Amino acid sequence: MANEKFQAAMSTIAGSAFPNFLRTIKHSKIDPEFRKRLWLSGATSLFAEPFRWVEGLRYGIQIRRTKLPENPVFILGHWRSGTTYLHNLMSQDPEMAYVTTYQGIFPNQLLSAKWFFKTLMRANMPKKRAADNVELSPDFPQEEEFALGNMNPYSFYNFWFFPKRTIEYLDKYILLEGLQGEAREKWKKDYQWLMKKSILNLDRPNFVSKNPPHTGRIPILLEMFPNARFVHIYRNPITVFLSTFNFFSKTIEPLRFQRFTHRELKDNILKVYVAMMQKYEQDKLLIPKGNLVEVRYEDFEQDPMPQMEAIYQQLQLGDFESKRTSFQAYVDKQESFQVNKHRVEAEDLERILEHWQPFMDLWGYQVPENLTIIGQQVPQA
Repeated sequence: MANEKFQAAMSTIAGSAFPNFLRTIKHSKIDPEFRKRLWLSGATSLFAEPFRWVEGLRYGIQIRRTKLPENPVFILGHWRSGTTYLHNLMSQDPEMAYVTTYQGIFPNQLLSAKWFFKTLMRANMPKKRAADNVELSPDFPQEEEFALGNMNPYSFYNFWFFPKRTIEYLDKYILLEGLQGEAREKWKKDYQWLMKKSILNLDRPNFVSKNPPHTGRIPILLEMFPNARFVHIYRNPITVFLSTFNFFSKTIEPLRFQRFTHRELKDNILKVYVAMMQKYEQDKLLIPKGNLVEVRYEDFEQDPMPQMEAIYQQLQLGDFESKRTSFQAYVDKQESFQVNKHRVEAEDLERILEHWQPFMDLWGYQVPENLTIIGQQVPQA
């Protein structure tokens, strides 16, 4: 019961630097029933502000002196395409640093005050994600977008708080129309700072990223890391839509400050996928030859170890054999994981095929045979 109250009371923006909190909520409508959540989140952000100053003073020089990797690994892919599994597995590599779940929420208090904020987080967060039963812990790998959004206002994940602005955030912060000039340089500086903190925190020399919005950000990532490695993992778009809607509709509830309908959420999922995947297909040509691997999730899920070995060999990520035992131990732990079974409304299936058929054709997918279709069935392409 305490966990439910905590989740309902504060949004993840509670870990934001307080000036950034104010910039992020500026000019956004707050519906009355979410004002208490906003106030409590803001109060937590304000309470944490002195710890942010202490962190800068105490660790600033050490962070600046931390060396950035020449070839970090960026895992790309739409939400629910297998990015989490691949990220968790690659994080078993003792040379790969990553953003932890704690750092994702409290990036400004990672080193100076985790004795307090991490304890608070561990005591109140659920053991598993409600949407898919994936285990949660402050120390587990996490995507960077939450952390970036708590460092600056240029984050697509502001849509969790203000879902009615989702397409605006898509254009600005995935398609990069809002990351120009000073904002672009600020974003790059903050991202490198975040990466250095991760390397310092875990004492690992390289870095592996899993951040779905990066799928549309290849140009800016190459600006920072011209020799970066990329892994794009993709999955049957129909499964992706259903799993994304299930995940988003549950995750957004304790985070948002606005009313929002399931129909609006579905519309946005359809639009974001098309825009992001078109941008990826266009920009992947910028990646130097040999620095990109594309992985089919269904093959990876069925037999991940050969896929991992191929990724390591092609991207030249070091000696795979010395890490095989660590990877295999993680794979073995996942054998009992229960995958969600999906049902789809006939109308939703029709819309998915209308908008996403080009990507199904591109990757050779069809409507899954075991998919339960509710209502009048649509001809299966």
